[in-house]
Amino acid sequence: MSVTMLAAGLVLGAAAYPRVGSIETMIQSRWSDWRSVAVTVTVPAAGHGAAQAARFVAADRPAPLVVDLHQWGETYAGSLGNDVRLDRLVAARGWNYIRPNLAGPNNTPAACCSEGVTDAVKAAVDYAIAHGRVDRRAIYVVGISGGAYTALCTLHSGKVPVRRYIAWVPIADLESWYDHHAFDHYGQDIRQCTASSGKGLDVAAARRRSPLYMPLPAQIPAVHLYHGIRDGMVTSVSPDQSVTWFNRVALATGHDTDIVSDATRLSILDRRVGPDQATGRSVAGRRIHFDRRAGTVQLTLFEGDHEGFMVPTMDELARDYRTLGAAPSSLPDRVLDAAEKGTDRLRRALDAL
Repeated sequence: MSVTMLAAGLVLGAAAYPRVGSIETMIQSRWSDWRSVAVTVTVPAAGHGAAQAARFVAADRPAPLVVDLHQWGETYAGSLGNDVRLDRLVAARGWNYIRPNLAGPNNTPAACCSEGVTDAVKAAVDYAIAHGRVDRRAIYVVGISGGAYTALCTLHSGKVPVRRYIAWVPIADLESWYDHHAFDHYGQDIRQCTASSGKGLDVAAARRRSPLYMPLPAQIPAVHLYHGIRDGMVTSVSPDQSVTWFNRVALATGHDTDIVSDATRLSILDRRVGPDQATGRSVAGRRIHFDRRAGTVQLTLFEGDHEGFMVPTMDELARDYRTLGAAPSSLPDRVLDAAEKGTDRLRRALDAL
């Protein structure tokens, strides 16, 4: 069977199959299985950042760059995604991809959003531009949990010309996060990051390393925060981390009417429901409880806990890239776009029933 015939079959299947989310994931993962994934490279030291390993995929024609920031206790080895690995999805579209090591796990003063970490993110982007074929209009940063924390720190640093950040279940305030984890390994990591003495926390040091307290850049690019509304009950990061950062940015940018009210926050944290739960909207097959915009920043709380989904992430980035007037860069890219349009039509038809 030819690639074209198989692509057509996948698109037709997407248009006909009732489990829309499952079909989208199947199409993305099938394409990703057929493409080679990242190779390990060395990114030179730059600024306060040390030389670092990274996993890298170079596009064969001008295309976006996706920067995959590793989770709290992880390294450049691996990739994001509770559904399909991000590196495979990016490679399937024929885009550029890099996952830098930065300063490794977040348990030393060199890590945890130090200046060396944000310099290392910039160095990784510079490496991808020099060795890939990057459309500089479309540099995207994606993170889950600790990677989303690093993404927000990168935004605040203003060092990297990022078009859009997608942050799943981010940590925004190390001080309040520490209050929930003082006696587990995350608490120990935070004490080590902040060089805190004894068993207490150096609060000033924690705040210096927290996006919630960092100065905002003059221009805030598009940011989409996703958070499972049940996170923090058993898993590690409360959705209030995202809500608090969203409110801080909304107030700072003159979008006072868009903040999440205290009553809504109480409902989210106490009852784990939001005012949009009856709309029928979903992400990755999960019901959306709350969805709000404040300027360039969007907050989406979904039915779930501490997790991040890369199929909707890549769909969002592909839609954004099309707004730049860019044509799909490869046959897989064109097939995935067609599949996305087919499933969108199916969703609208089902919603109309």
